[in-house]
This record gives sequence, C-alpha cells and structure tokens, in this order.
Amino acid sequence: MTAQLDQTYDLVIIGGGITGAGIARDAALRGATVALFDKSDFGSGTSSKSSKLVHGGLRYLENGEIALVFESVSERRIQTRVAPHLVRPLPFLIPIYRGVRPGLEVMNIGLWIYDALAMFRSPKLHRTFRGARAALALEPQLAPENLRGVLEYYDCATDDSRLVLENILDAQALGAACHSHTEVTSIERAGGSHGTGRVTGVAVHDRLTGERRSVHARAVIVAAGAWTDEVIRRFDLPMPRPLLRRTKGVHVVIPRERLPLARAITLISPVDGRVMFAIPWRERTVLGTTDTDFEGTADEVCADAADVRYLCDSGNGYFPGANLTPADVIATWAGLRPLIAPRAAEAGEDESDVSREHEVFSKNDGLVIIAGGKLTTYRRMARQAVDAALALLEELGTPLTVTRANTKDRPLPGAAGVEPRELEGIALVGRKLMTDFDLDVDTATHLCGVYGARAPQLGAAIAADRALGQRMDPELPYVWAEVAFAAQHDRARTVEDVLSRRVPLLLVARDQGLGACERVADILAPLLGWSRVTRSHMLADYRHEVELSRRWQAAPAAPVA
Repeated sequence: MTAQLDQTYDLVIIGGGITGAGIARDAALRGATVALFDKSDFGSGTSSKSSKLVHGGLRYLENGEIALVFESVSERRIQTRVAPHLVRPLPFLIPIYRGVRPGLEVMNIGLWIYDALAMFRSPKLHRTFRGARAALALEPQLAPENLRGVLEYYDCATDDSRLVLENILDAQALGAACHSHTEVTSIERAGGSHGTGRVTGVAVHDRLTGERRSVHARAVIVAAGAWTDEVIRRFDLPMPRPLLRRTKGVHVVIPRERLPLARAITLISPVDGRVMFAIPWRERTVLGTTDTDFEGTADEVCADAADVRYLCDSGNGYFPGANLTPADVIATWAGLRPLIAPRAAEAGEDESDVSREHEVFSKNDGLVIIAGGKLTTYRRMARQAVDAALALLEELGTPLTVTRANTKDRPLPGAAGVEPRELEGIALVGRKLMTDFDLDVDTATHLCGVYGARAPQLGAAIAADRALGQRMDPELPYVWAEVAFAAQHDRARTVEDVLSRRVPLLLVARDQGLGACERVADILAPLLGWSRVTRSHMLADYRHEVELSRRWQAAPAAPVA
C-alpha cells in the first residue's frame, strides 16, 4: 500500500471492476483525487466473465428498450476509437429456420432499425443472404434442414479483463491510487463506523501483506457489481430494498477443431428459447451464455453440470455435425449479472427479460451507490456516478473544483499515440514489431492486439532475450515475456492474476495453465519479493481457481428446467 493513502481523497471507490475502474479514470481526469480498492484483482468478478462483447444489444429491441440500444451503439463506436486494439469489429450471423420466429423479413427490418440507431455507422451495415445454399457458404457448420437464410450484422469483440486494466492504468497515470487485493473492512463515519453520521473514509486491509489502515475521503462510491447487496448488508447501509436480481451466466470453451466458426453466431436455444452466442475466440470457440437466477455469495460462483449440458445441447441444435458433449469442454467461466431488481409488480419477469439498465443512488451522508448496467455502457455509467458524487459534495457544502474533461476523447493507454486511431493504426504497430524486433507475424499480431501501443516494450524485451519470445503453450500465442510484464507494468500480484486475466491460460489452454504455473511462480517470486511459503500459497490459490472452473465435472448433469 502506498504512502499516498495518508492524504484525504475527494473520492474513495469500492470495487475495481469495469464500473469502478471507469469511475476512477473519469474522476481523475476531471482533477479529483481518487483512491480505489478491490478485495481481489482488478476485474476479477463479472467484468472478466462476460461474453467478451461490446455490443449494441440487438435483442433489447424486442423488449422495446430503444434508449438502451441507442446508448449502447453510441458507446460501441466510442470504444472502437479509444481502444481499437481491445474493441474490434466482429461479424455475426443470425440463421433463420422455417417455422421459427422472428422470421427472415422481420429480422431484416429489426436490423435496419439497429443500423439506424447506430446512425448507419456500424463497422458494416447488415446484409441478408436468402436460401440454405447462400447461408451454408458463409457458415457450413449450420444445420441445413429448413434453413431459410442468414442475416449478417456487426458488433464488436473485446478483451474484457484488459479493458478494465487499461482503465485502471490510465486512472493511475492521472494520479489515482488503485489497489487490488485490498479489502474495505468498514466505512468510517463521523461518530464511528456504525453511526449514521457523514462518511469520512474507509478502513482497508491488504490481503496479501496484511497491512491495515484508515483512508480519509470526502465521499465514497460503491461500485461493487454483483457484490452490491452484500456490501450494503455488511456495512448496514440504509437502502429500502435489495438492489439486485443476480443471474448466472456460464460460458464453455471448446477446441476450435470441434466447432470451427468464421463468424460469431447468434442462436435461439432449442432447449428453452433463450438468446445465446457461439463465438470464435483465441484459437477456441465459446458457447454462452446461460441466464438463471442465483442465490448465495458471489465469491465462488461456478458452472454446474446442468449448465454445461445445456450449452452443449443448445449448440448441437444449430451445429449437429459437431455432436458436442461435456467431454469436449476445455474450460468454463461463470459470472453474475448485477441486474436491477424489478419492483413488486414486475417480480414475475423471466430472467432474460430483466432490464440491463443501471441506477445511481445518492445518500446525503456522502455515499453514492451505482448498481446494474453492462460492460458496453460502463463509460457513461462512470460519468453519471462521478456527476452524482460531485453534486452530493456540493449539497453537503464541500464542493470540488474540477475540469470539464470527457473520457470519450481520451484514448486508453494501448491506443495512445496510435494513428490512425482505428485497427489500421494497430496494424502499423504490428508491422513495426516485426521490423524493429524481428518478431514473427503470429507473435507480433498477438502482442499488438493485446497491448497496442505498449507492445514495443515487450518486443524490446524479446529482442534482448529470445527465450522470452517462446510460447507458453504450443497451441496459443502467449509468450513468456508477458509474465514479467504483468507484474512490472500490469499490476499483477498473484499467479492467479497472471494466468486468469493477464495471460489467461486458465480459459484457453487444454491444461488450464497447470503445466505453466510453476514457472510463472518462479518468474514472479523475485519480482514481487515472495518467500518460499508465499510462492506455495500462490500456486495453491491458482490450483483452487482451476478446480473451481472444473467443479461441474464432480456431479452428473441434472435436467435443465
């Protein structure tokens, strides 16, 4: 923990997911002093367990959520400008089968509305391909029987954990003090932590070093995502009702050779009619997601056997030639959507119908709570939370003088200095890696796609020691230089930080990184000052994370309701 914590901050943020990271960046850009705390790694909750998409929310049109779709497509465009290395156009196909609604013509109209809400500035406008022959020419894996055609539209894929991290790195560059693995143990108030007086700060505990201290603040923002109601209960915060209806979203990762896709596919599950996706991702194919109500603690949410069977069965409905079974699954991830709980009159809503909107709650004691929302609109959510905090401070008689800077005009670190500020500019970075550091095309493409303008730092390290350019896994593009970089530049503090989010072998390697974790620990130990005992604990924690992702294998699959 840094000595910076001795000062009084304008804002303390509880939660280092995408919303908290966005808030820290927005507030710091405006000139506020900021400290952020997350009890685990940055983005280790829902923010790194999404469908890896920045999308306009096509299916929200069906629910009439026009404003949410317009906001989402607008934010999608901004993200392709401020982070072109992390938010990239991805073609999607919607296969239309005879007798299944909505039909081809209705979907075509819906996609024209979708394009119009994006002001016809989507990466590409949608196209309609009529007939099974045209559809199968685009995606031969589709079931041909009764196939009337496909519609192609564009959204964007992203690296969600990297999107969080680059917001943290930029907030840090702007002066914010961002701390991972540091738990807020109490919210302190005038008159004591259990009083009702004005918030004066928080007490924090570094879970890796054991250090404890108080941090003074003028206001506190709770951006705890799926943990919001747990935080409210733990700190006895005065809220009239639970804020969230949490639903579990599970994804499974399968080898690409079992289901080789050229485009993402939007599916209507033949099991229960839910919308889901099949997505080509990092040399693999991902199927997801489930959408089921969840009760219990968010700390150890995981896939179960029924989730995995449901996703395989849903995929087989569209790709019968794949004949997917749970035995094909390399890895799983599971996250909780922090959906705003419906009012009593809406309590019977289906999980998939609950709005993805967000709400900001401002308390006259110096506390702001933001709940709900989704990855795509994080930047607007962050701005609204900061606006609420600044308005609250003014009401309380302690206004802040801040600038009018806006995050939509500031590139994230991996896009800083890249011109043109789009994929073309990132491609130029890749070519420079090959010419300046003699990297092969696969390594250069991977590094510029993950690190953008920061990739030359890795290129220089590999040029100085060619062993660092060797692959960590022969099937995947990750190289050993990335491990030290994760600790020295990307705020990794544990083996799990590295192998789950910085270099996510947990999600894509057939052995989920178990073959590499010992060497990763050997690289990190001297950089982070670990003792032999600490190194052992770090490896045990990572193996527990692997076990958690495999827990679904321990019990037979129950029928899906």
